[in-house]
Amino acid sequence: MLDDSGNFGEYSRLDGAGTRTAPCDLLIDDYPVMQFRFAWSSEPVNIMKFATSDNSVSHLAEPRRINGEHETVVGNDGAISTAACKRGDASYFTLTMLLPRVSRSDAELRTHMKKFMGVYMKAALAKFDCQGEEGDAASAAAHARPTAP
Repeated sequence: MLDDSGNFGEYSRLDGAGTRTAPCDLLIDDYPVMQFRFAWSSEPVNIMKFATSDNSVSHLAEPRRINGEHETVVGNDGAISTAACKRGDASYFTLTMLLPRVSRSDAELRTHMKKFMGVYMKAALAKFDCQGEEGDAASAAAHARPTAP
């Protein structure tokens, strides 16, 4: 999903348990190639609404719901997943991934994004010590910092 030429960098405002929303961008030669948005909320999130809204920073090209462990929508240029996440006063965690350099009309990367979001979302829920609806903590084995496959 990434061109590995150039100098990699990262920009992040993710700074701890009190954070409600935060961006994290992966850069190549100072230009964003993967943009993440981490968000916690007290109410369930309608991710298809965000994916299809022209007024949303999470607008996706041709979004489709996919089957998986978490509620996920994948578009040609990104994906959004959400899950129960008891953390502080929040009850839900939503992860958005956008690929700003990808053609919005090309569906070529959808399968890769689906796989990536499944792995990254699971690792993020574990990293943030989220507890799902059943109250079970996410797997300790996934406590490593989420990384791209």
